[in-house]
Amino acid sequence: MKLNEKSVAYYATCNSPPDKTGFLFKKGERNTAYHRRWFILKGNMLFYFEERESREPIGVIVLEGCTVELCESESEEFAFAVKFDCVKARVYKMAAESQPAMESWVKALSRASFDYMRLVVKELERQLEEVQEEARSSQAKNKLKKHQPQVQGATSSHPTTFSLQNAEITGPSQEGGSSRENGVSWNKPTSLPNGVSEGCVWEGDCCGKGDGVKPPTVPPRRKPSGGSPESPVSPGTGCFSKLHDWYGQEVAELRTEWLQSQ
Repeated sequence: MKLNEKSVAYYATCNSPPDKTGFLFKKGERNTAYHRRWFILKGNMLFYFEERESREPIGVIVLEGCTVELCESESEEFAFAVKFDCVKARVYKMAAESQPAMESWVKALSRASFDYMRLVVKELERQLEEVQEEARSSQAKNKLKKHQPQVQGATSSHPTTFSLQNAEITGPSQEGGSSRENGVSWNKPTSLPNGVSEGCVWEGDCCGKGDGVKPPTVPPRRKPSGGSPESPVSPGTGCFSKLHDWYGQEVAELRTEWLQSQ
């Protein structure tokens, strides 16, 4: 690889922030002794200077297609090597001043290559896709909950009732609590203070709808006896209220007798 020396020297000493700096002992290629050098790591380029105050680097290592390994030799304490995959490529051996410094440099150099950065970017993209997918799924669930109709509770088993004058009519679903005759149920009437019954309660059809069941006919009015009330045609019943009371008493007596006979 050919590099422009001026451009490399400027990049090494410019004001751009370095990734890591520090002293390391570098083993020479011809002179196998270790020499103390000042190192600056910027991106995937490792510059080394003869002194910390030097204006130009004396060498640069491009950290692409390489691995950083620890040296197993006991004579080389805190040493590590930068090895390339190319055949006959040079092996750079360096040593730190302490164990923490060595671990820090090995970690920084291992992460300096663009290949490592590509792996990091791919992993971050994968994590971002997972987060976006979870967000889309959560939004879809929230929209589904908003548009989903609420489930109504069980309907009441009690039939709907309505009153027609003095009569209470219930639907065919009413069960028990009454005697039936000809498909019609009669409940015990409630007497009003004036002696007139509140009216009958029956099950079945009303006003000619449904199954055609009609309320039973009113029992025939009995002939007045000696103990019966005064006849409505008598002069004493000319008032409407008296006439109403007279018929009410008669109907109440007839209804009482009819219920007792059941």
